[in-house]
Amino acid sequence: MTPEISVLMTMEAAWHTVPGGTGRVAVDLAEALSQRDDIAIRGVSAWHIRQPTQNFRPTIDIARLPLPRPLLYETWSRMSFPQLKTRNDSIIHSTTIVAPPPGKSPLVVSVHDLAFRRFPERFPLRARRLFERSWQQVLARSDAVICPSAATSADLIAAGLDTERLHLVSLGHDPYEVTQEQVSRTLNKLQIPEEFILVVGTLEPRKNIPTLIEAFRHIAPTTSAQLVIAGPTGWGLTAQDLLRPLDQSIRNRVSIVGEVQHQELAALYTQSSVFCYPSLLEGFGLPVLEAMSYGAPVVTSKGTSTEEVAGNAAITINPQSPIEIGEALEFLLTDRSAAREISLRGLERSKCFTWAKAAANTVDVYKRLL
Repeated sequence: MTPEISVLMTMEAAWHTVPGGTGRVAVDLAEALSQRDDIAIRGVSAWHIRQPTQNFRPTIDIARLPLPRPLLYETWSRMSFPQLKTRNDSIIHSTTIVAPPPGKSPLVVSVHDLAFRRFPERFPLRARRLFERSWQQVLARSDAVICPSAATSADLIAAGLDTERLHLVSLGHDPYEVTQEQVSRTLNKLQIPEEFILVVGTLEPRKNIPTLIEAFRHIAPTTSAQLVIAGPTGWGLTAQDLLRPLDQSIRNRVSIVGEVQHQELAALYTQSSVFCYPSLLEGFGLPVLEAMSYGAPVVTSKGTSTEEVAGNAAITINPQSPIEIGEALEFLLTDRSAAREISLRGLERSKCFTWAKAAANTVDVYKRLL
């Protein structure tokens, strides 16, 4: 079958120093699109000598532009250079807010959130300026904007985007099969006990990890569980920053394991007693979906996109309240029946979100522009 649509997709997020959720979504969506008979897809990035880390290596062919990322992002956000060589591409799809200038093909832009506007104090000044310039270019250049949640949709409309160009496409997750042997091997490698509270995400201010640690400090005397924090260091927050305020007895029960490989992360989700994600703002909240797909009972933030993702399959809390977070964690750690019920709801809920479905909905957006 000859593909109906040819797509040129920006994949630079995979090469970011900390790719995070944006890089993960770009790689997984590109792979899901490549599995379809009606799509021919190739990627484009800045100039790099090295490959992305193992967790973020694209599975599609990548063409490199002649500019390094800092210069490419500056020129894309300030002027109409360099344009992408589209050949016969039907669609150009930018997977981040830093989008290329328009060419002959329609431009689709994925905007995951406007956190830099909601919490400007939590972003470096240079990044904030880049994102703001890029957002103005999205408003001026894009033919369609894809976002992952109703919460983000509302933010984009409030920031000046017309509803005709806006399309909500939820993200997906396809869980790995996890064996007990893999769980045991991962726990042994990372020196983690069998009972633990898990949080996953890049260490940065809006993930709200200090508040979670304060909640853990409150409940530590009544539980034997350990707190495990998995994810790379981003900016504005280090492992030392998190541990410094704690006395030694609590510090010994907090494990900051850094970035782990996909199978190891799947094992951690599978074994965790509770998964907690008290982020202040997310475009979607992929770790919540991942945790549900592996049967972890979830605690997450009220009034955010993560509550939207979780539906009735999580306990929701005020992310600014250590007391409320602690009570939810303690409840699920002590009431195994309630934890099991939340776990089963999460497993069922997670089936609503697959990458095949996300790819199909993305293709529907493409077709509207052709």
